[in-house]
Amino acid sequence: MDRQHPLVVDGVTKRYVFGPFVLRGLSHTFAPGTATALVGPNGSGKSTLLRVLSALSAPTEGHVRYGELDVHESPHAFLASVGVVHDQPDVPGYLTAVETLEWIARERGAWDEAAPERHSALLDAVRLDERREALTRTYSSGMTRKTQVAAALAGAPAVLLMDEPFRALDTEATEAALDLIAAFRDGGGLVVLSSHRADLLDRLCDDRLVLG
Repeated sequence: MDRQHPLVVDGVTKRYVFGPFVLRGLSHTFAPGTATALVGPNGSGKSTLLRVLSALSAPTEGHVRYGELDVHESPHAFLASVGVVHDQPDVPGYLTAVETLEWIARERGAWDEAAPERHSALLDAVRLDERREALTRTYSSGMTRKTQVAAALAGAPAVLLMDEPFRALDTEATEAALDLIAAFRDGGGLVVLSSHRADLLDRLCDDRLVLG
């Protein structure tokens, strides 16, 4: 994927129906080759912003642009360049981890004869070993999160949007996920993430966007 485009938030406001403003007039540019931490207290809009950035939620006002694309006018074109880790487990329970990565790669147009080897290396990297051929509905929360992190990278993305990617991971898997995300960033990828682990954000991130 082309990793030269910034992700630009332009005057984004988000208000839920009959609810409070969660984001108000937010503007920020996320640059390729950087990892940006979203920081702020609970309820400050970190997860909401990640949902807006990943086209799961439309802004009340404003725009998000990636290159020439308006993210919410052309969500499918944008998401072809994106890997996402949602806050909640969301892998298909009727697939194995191996099948989940293949599904993502095919959806993103990143499937080729070398893909199985790349995916095996990703699952090795996140320390998902003996259960990768089992259905994900039988997984623990930690195994599900490992699958999510590997799946986010399986489609050869240019952008990673990650909400609490280290949640439920043990120390070894956390270090492995950090290494994968850092390597993606160092290769020119654009990363936006939130985590309650401030120590991990300090190690990984070049920039911070304070919300709330």
